Order: sequence, then structure tokens, then C-alpha cells
Amino acid sequence: MEELSWLRYLTGIFFLLWYLVILIVAYTGFCEILLKFRSRKVLAPPIDLQTNKYLSRSKTKSKIVEEAEAQAEEAEAEEDGKDINSNDTDLLTCEGVTIIRPIKGIDPELGSCLESSFVQNYPFSKLQILFCVDNPNDPSLPIIRKLIRRYPTIDAEILISENYNAQAQVSQDHFGPNPKVNNLAKGFLKAKYDILWVMDSNVWASSNILKNSVITLNSNLNNGRKVSDQRPVKLVHHVPLAVCTDSNTDESGDFLALDELENRVTPTASDEESETPQNVSYLTNRKPTPPPSSPSLAPPSSSSSKPSKFYSRAKKLGAKLDEMFLHTSHSKFYVSLNNLSIAPCVNGKSNIYRKSDLDQSVKLIPYKDSEFFRDPKVKRDAYEYTSSAISGNSIKFFARYIGEDNMIGIALWENCNGRTGLTGDIVVQPLNPENNSIRDYIQRRVRWLRVRKYMVLLATLIEPTTESLVCGVYGTYAVSTLFLHQWFSIKWFMMHMIIWLLTDYVQYNVLMSHVKDSSNNNIAYLPQWMNRVGFAKQARGFASWLYVWCLREMLALPIWAIAMIGHEIDWRGAPFRIKKDLTAEEL
Repeated sequence: MEELSWLRYLTGIFFLLWYLVILIVAYTGFCEILLKFRSRKVLAPPIDLQTNKYLSRSKTKSKIVEEAEAQAEEAEAEEDGKDINSNDTDLLTCEGVTIIRPIKGIDPELGSCLESSFVQNYPFSKLQILFCVDNPNDPSLPIIRKLIRRYPTIDAEILISENYNAQAQVSQDHFGPNPKVNNLAKGFLKAKYDILWVMDSNVWASSNILKNSVITLNSNLNNGRKVSDQRPVKLVHHVPLAVCTDSNTDESGDFLALDELENRVTPTASDEESETPQNVSYLTNRKPTPPPSSPSLAPPSSSSSKPSKFYSRAKKLGAKLDEMFLHTSHSKFYVSLNNLSIAPCVNGKSNIYRKSDLDQSVKLIPYKDSEFFRDPKVKRDAYEYTSSAISGNSIKFFARYIGEDNMIGIALWENCNGRTGLTGDIVVQPLNPENNSIRDYIQRRVRWLRVRKYMVLLATLIEPTTESLVCGVYGTYAVSTLFLHQWFSIKWFMMHMIIWLLTDYVQYNVLMSHVKDSSNNNIAYLPQWMNRVGFAKQARGFASWLYVWCLREMLALPIWAIAMIGHEIDWRGAPFRIKKDLTAEEL
């Protein structure tokens, strides 16, 4: 038997240890998803009324709509001093919440995504919904107004920026290069409650999420478990998922008959999710794409139908790849890193925190030494935004960052000694498969990896080692070297890949079952487009799933390499660079 060299022995030990670390982190997330994300649940309320007791109450969507439209019932409830969506204990114990949704243009299934804010199982009198729009002629406004009319008992309002310049596409609410934060700022100033739920316009949330989140925030929970008071929960977030909706299926009867509005208006990208380099996002095009008429766009000419089928399938794979990434690799590590709580790991699709905590975290930036906020200008601006003592003004400080969600998480972590908490819930972004190609998926992933490269370099550098193929290669090398007395065991590598594949398949189906789950009586409704998501259960469905899974796994490393080599970040159709202080600058 050949004696191992010191170099091979040491590299074998190093890769074995790292292999074990990645497997432990990955399967910790996988097991947590199996335990806490199998279905929609309502968290158990605190026992003591003095510590914010919340009582869950079953309410269907039809009941909520019926109550919202019953004017006589509403008048009687107001006369008696009661809320029609809650009992007396709810009114005494539920804390007021302001939901802020920044909107630009029309995203897929916008009506049902926005409506999910109106049908939360939460007292109407403790709820405020603010829709932030920059452009007074934004095509989403008819949909929003129709929703507000549909739910007259809920305090809902549209906030439109002043002095909007249509040519420059900018208003006076401009505090930095991040358009989402610029749009959000007026909502923070208008919010009448301290607890804020900032939620992107293109995501849908089930009706139990708000109550679960407030319980989690006030009771210091993570996935229903009590966490240490030494670092309390200051930001509640939800696992982000995307689903590819079948645009060929009948779409009649969409929520509140809003579908005709969404199809009638030319879609444009929303502020929070424009990940293609063009000004108009392909993701938001709800209309079926007409057959290509120009030779450059047409599929290769052939007497066989196979090329056209392949071409048509390739044009729609981008949405399926996004769905696969978020249901498998991303979600397991997202859940696991949140549980480990060694640093904030936050996606900004759906975040809940206190306005006062955010103000305090920014107020302390000038007086604390932090590697993230050390630049003198950053400290100076933090002081200026908080010196006026205007509640909510601190959000303007984060307009300088592309990844404002990450920086808000860091500020709350460092200056409020807080951590993040999950509720066991997911939020769902519906994706239109039309004109959403593999190239579009690659561009989105490259863009966000480049942003992360500048903001969390170490985490981005080691990200490829969390992917199944790369992890399998160095793990197999380590096991083969130290235990099997060979360079590389194909059998071990194949076993690793099969186990990883089966794990992802189980996890995908668990999360997809959560997406479609309506078994809990506390869930008010599910939108109709959820009937058009996922893969078929037959063998053909597994083959399609396997094809997309293999494609995503093979693309992971090339996408990472492209992101690492390049420097320019295409954001909203314009090139940006990230400076040393992590702020963004338009080129």
C-alpha cells in the first residue's frame, strides 16, 4: 500500500472536516424543515395575558369578506366598541401592526399577493396597510384601489411620491441609489404603529403569518421555540420560495376579478424584484408570448417537432430553476444558518421589526466601531437622519445600500443586540414561465452573487463548497484518501449524490406541500394559481423534476465563477459598483 504524503494527508483531513461541517449544516436545515415546515400552523400563544396572549381564531376568506362588506354589522360593532375580526381578548392583547408594501408596476398574480395583507387573521382595528407608489400613473393603482374598496373596514391607504419626474423616473423621495428604500421611506413616516411588516409586492403570505410573527417577536421565539434572552429576536422573517405557475392553464376567476386588470396593463418590474438587466422584467409579463415572427427569434427550422419543443421548454426553464434553487439548496442553508444565529442571514421579501428598534440601531452607528459602518460619511449621515427625532426617518439611511435587508439585519444585530427569528412559515413569489429562460436565471444569480461578493466576501467565497457536486468531489477525495486508500472512489461519490438528490426531492415536496396546504382551519384562503404549481406526481413528473435539479446543480459552479470574475453589477438597467464602505454608486 502506498504511503500517504504529508500534503495529501493534511489536505484529506482538512477536506474531511469541512465536508462534515457542510453536511451537518445542510442536514440540520433539512431536519428543521421536516419538523417545522411540513404544514401551515398557528403558533401557541403565550400563557399569561400580561405577556401578550394571542388566541387563534378560525376564519375563512368568505367570512372575512362578508364581514368587511356588511355595513350594518360594521356600524353595530363600532357602536359597541368591538372589532368584527376579533374577540375581546384579541383586542386587548394584539399589538398594532403597519404593513408596508412598496410597489412599482404589475407583477405576476399581483392582486392575490396584495390581497393576502387584507385577509390576515388579525384584528382589523389593529391593522394599517400602506401601499407605497412612486409614479402617480403607475399601472398597479387600479388594482390597489379595487382592493381598498373591497375591504372598507381596514385602514388602507396609497402613498404616492411628490414631484415625480417621469423622464428621469425619480421623485423628490430620493435618498440613495436603492429605489425600494426610496419608495418605502414615506410609509415609515406615515406608519402609526411601531411594529412594521415590510413585504415585497410580488409575494403572497398565508393568513396565519402575521399573528405568528407578532407572537415570535414579542415572545422571543424561533420556529416556535424559546431562544436566549441574551440576544432577543429583533427581526422576524420568513423562508422565501418561488413557484412557477402554469400560464397555459385557465386563469379565470382570479382573486376579486382583478385578473383582467393585470392582463390589460403592460407589466413593468416592481422595485424590489427586477433582476434582469433590462428596464422591463421578463418575470412580470403575464401575457402569453406570441409565436416568434422574426427569423432571429424563431427556433431552428426542421421538419421534426423536437427542436421547437426544446426551444419552447428552454424559454421557460428560468422560472423552474428559480423554484428549484429556493426549494432545495437555498432553503436548507437559510433555515440552518438562522438557527445557528452566528450572524444575520436575512432575505428582504418579508420582514417584521419595530420602527423604534431600527431608529435606535441607526442612532448608535456614529458612536460604535463597526466594520460595516466605519466610514466617516456613513456615520455622519446616520447622525443626520436620527438627530431630528422623527420616528421612522432612519430607513432613509439604508437607501445607500443595494442589499438593504442585509444591512438592516446587521444594524439590529450589532446595535440592538438582536437576532433573527423564523416562524415556520413561508412566503411565495409566483413566477410566470413565459420568456423566463436559462439565461435570465443565470443573470439573476450572477447579479446577486456579485452583490454578496462585496458585502459578505467570505460567505460568498465558500458558497460553492455547499453545492452537491463540489461538496461531493472534495468529500469523496477526503474519504477515499483517509479510509479507502485510493485517490477517488466513484462508488462513494455516486452514493453521496444519490443521497443528496433524495434529500432535495423530499425537501422540495415537503415545502411544496406547505405551499399548497389548506388543512388548517385558521388559513383563510389559497389563491387559485397554487393549483398550477409543482411537478406532476407521476413518473414523468419525477423525470421533469430530476432534469431541472441536475441542470441547476451543474450551473451552480459556472454561475459562481462568472460572478467572481466580473465586477460590474447591472441593477435596474444601469451599471453600479459597490464601494469599500458597502454603499452603492451608479456609474
